[in-house]
Amino acid sequence: MPNPKELSDSLALAVEHIRALHGILAALTIDVSAQRKIVLNSPKTSRRYRHALAIEAEKVKPLVAIAMEAYDKEILRLKSLGQWRN
Repeated sequence: MPNPKELSDSLALAVEHIRALHGILAALTIDVSAQRKIVLNSPKTSRRYRHALAIEAEKVKPLVAIAMEAYDKEILRLKSLGQWRN
């Protein structure tokens, strides 16, 4: 049987993470949209943008992998606490 306090704390933490990520994603979406409108006005800047984007994507792949692994571990931990019932 799952410990109700531990389950509650874990769920609260998960929702806090989701809330923070939602805010960050919204801000980044707005920023990227504005930058694309400025940068992609010419073929030359468009090529430079795509090149820089590919380089930056490679840089963050390991960080994203670590974050996804941490989320997977937490999901498995939550699932192992027992069956949830409504």
